[in-house]
Amino acid sequence: MAQVEQDSLFAAEHTYGVGELAAAVTRVVASAFPSEVWVRGEINGLRPTNASGHVYFSLCERNSRRGPTASFGVALFRQDRLRVERDLAAWPAFNLADGLEVRIRGRVQHRHGRVQVVMSAVDPVHTFGRLAVARELVLRTLAAEGLVEANRALALPALPLRVGLVTSEGSAACHDVLASLETSGFGFHVLVADARVQGTGAELSLLRALRAVARRSPDVVLLVRGGGARTDLVAFDSERVARAVAAMPVPVVTGIGHETDTSVADEVAHRACKTPTACAALLVEAVAAARARSEAAWSGVVRVSTETTAGADRALSRRARGLATRTGGALAGANGRLDGRAGQLVTLARSRTARGVGQVGAAARRLDPVRLDARLRRAGDRLDEAASTLWRTSARSTAGADAKLDAVAARVGAADPARALARGWSLTSTTDGHLVRSAADVVAGQRLVTTLAHGRVHSTVTDIAIADPGDEHR
Repeated sequence: MAQVEQDSLFAAEHTYGVGELAAAVTRVVASAFPSEVWVRGEINGLRPTNASGHVYFSLCERNSRRGPTASFGVALFRQDRLRVERDLAAWPAFNLADGLEVRIRGRVQHRHGRVQVVMSAVDPVHTFGRLAVARELVLRTLAAEGLVEANRALALPALPLRVGLVTSEGSAACHDVLASLETSGFGFHVLVADARVQGTGAELSLLRALRAVARRSPDVVLLVRGGGARTDLVAFDSERVARAVAAMPVPVVTGIGHETDTSVADEVAHRACKTPTACAALLVEAVAAARARSEAAWSGVVRVSTETTAGADRALSRRARGLATRTGGALAGANGRLDGRAGQLVTLARSRTARGVGQVGAAARRLDPVRLDARLRRAGDRLDEAASTLWRTSARSTAGADAKLDAVAARVGAADPARALARGWSLTSTTDGHLVRSAADVVAGQRLVTTLAHGRVHSTVTDIAIADPGDEHR
């Protein structure tokens, strides 16, 4: 009985048809929102203009974990879209894009079983104001933590040839950077890390690309994106992206958007350039400057080496001439002293012989013939002995003088370059007469002249092997 009564009650309740219920909801919504309203939220799922000229997307709110807490569908029909585009002509830096917070005007209506907003206008001032406030807040936070200057404190390498490139691979910005580096003629090695640079997911994609390129140990990282509306660059105002740039272990150079655009990533980077091409030009100029410094340093080394070698040649020539002069003087003095000693010996011998003859004659006059003959014989013997002793002494003195003279002559001969050449030595010099003393004095392709005992040999340097200084003591 109870079941029959319950079924009777259910049958008495009004049952809506689907169309009837939809019409009722439509009337309720129209009654609750009789005129257009302003609503703000974040664009999500923006789809390109379809064939009919309409644009569809969702407007949502997110909680602190970035998850959507509420969402409404938005329809921008063709006629309204054309009007909105005309109004936005005065705001060339504004574009509708995923992830962008906007304030739009529209009619709230129920269609096809769902409530949506039919958009008729948008407020760019609200969006730019929100972006500016958020950007200023991020910069203040990073400055308080000392992160604005962190990457700028890193030194740009003198030869930044290993380049990390974070951008959308295949984009015009990517092509411009690669073309500029390739046409420079320098040996750049580019590590491309592909990343989304606008829309939903761009922030996470940029973070992944920065981490990936850092693991490959580049000398410098270029973070670039081509021109576009200011609202297309919101990913580069992200606090997380800015922190990643500030924490990079190598300098980060940015080239984002147009010349008038400045993002938070630009503020924390090592250097901010106006365009992607300008980023590449900065690296080319750095490498060219390093090459110029290297060439200037090498020219200085060559100049100093040449001057030092020339000075050493002149000093050696002066010492050789001084040695020859002193040797000639020493030989002349030795000859003079030897001639003097020989003359003294002859004079002494003559004097002693004359004195002996005189003494013999005096003695002969005092002696009788017999005794005189005996004494004369004895005197003759003593005279012969004295003469023999005198000549032996003279021979020894002469031999000593000859030995000294031979020693001096030997030292002079040892210093004679002609004798060194005759023993198999040679002298090698450059074509302008500078002596070559070390393998480091010549370069490949240089012409050399080698002087031998009986002529000269001309040669060209094809290879240079510089010995380890430690080899001389092994």
